[in-house]
Amino acid sequence: MERKKETFIFNGLGFPIQLIDCPMKKVIGEWVIDINLNALQLFVFKGLIHKPSPLTGRELRFMRKFMDLTTEDLGKKLGVTHATVVKWEKEQSNMSLVQDVYIRMLFMGMLKDMEINSIFKEINPETLAESKVSKKPFAVNTAELLKTAV
Repeated sequence: MERKKETFIFNGLGFPIQLIDCPMKKVIGEWVIDINLNALQLFVFKGLIHKPSPLTGRELRFMRKFMDLTTEDLGKKLGVTHATVVKWEKEQSNMSLVQDVYIRMLFMGMLKDMEINSIFKEINPETLAESKVSKKPFAVNTAELLKTAV
């Protein structure tokens, strides 16, 4: 049995993601999402690089784990201590806008199929300074996700 749900809030990546037109299937009497979770993680990772507002601690943690980095590894790459990374992830301390941009560029550089220049045109300290941290869940149109997974 299958159906689509107009909007579904998925919390499986550590922060809420709004899935739009989400395919669902019934498994053992319960409705669950019917999408490739690896493709969803990659799609969300790339979406966070393009996000027009500062990264939250939970988003940073997801991105770090997605790239299979420890807090110590990421700290070394950024020239900060692992304790600083932990504080950013727990939102006990804010990273600067320049650090936010650098982190995105670092992660983006770790992905071989993206270009740094296109990201920097979209996300830079000026645009981040003008925006506020969004409390709304990150939204994913599952139709777009399914196109990229093919």
